[in-house]
Amino acid sequence: MKPPVIRNPKGASRLQRYSQRLLTGAFWVGFAMLLRPLLTLFAWFTGAHLFNLAMFERDGWLSLLKVPFIYPLVVVGIGGLLIGWAIYNQLRFQHHERRTRHPEPLTSVQLALFFQVDEEQVRQWQKQRRIVMSHDDRGNPGEVDA
Repeated sequence: MKPPVIRNPKGASRLQRYSQRLLTGAFWVGFAMLLRPLLTLFAWFTGAHLFNLAMFERDGWLSLLKVPFIYPLVVVGIGGLLIGWAIYNQLRFQHHERRTRHPEPLTSVQLALFFQVDEEQVRQWQKQRRIVMSHDDRGNPGEVDA
């Protein structure tokens, strides 16, 4: 059985396909004509009449002809500035590495001295997944919930 014409546009004749497209286009134009007052109201509300005044009545469209020539110059200028800045920074900082290596991790002895507790207590804290340590007003450890 042949598939229906709706699912198989190649099954319709050329005249049917073109007449369907023409009819669809005509209905879209009619729909746009019905919406024209609403579109005119929207254009007036958004200030499109000012655009018409500036672009067509005062020949503002002539300035748009300059844009394709000015924009590439601006882009090249900004690109040149950024490349120049990058080269300047590379020359300025290439032999001056200011980044420092990360310090070695603290040992349990150093932590015990800092917190003023036993080294064994620090090792037990390090084995825990989570501890809650409260401090007094001077920053010394108070209660530790491990």
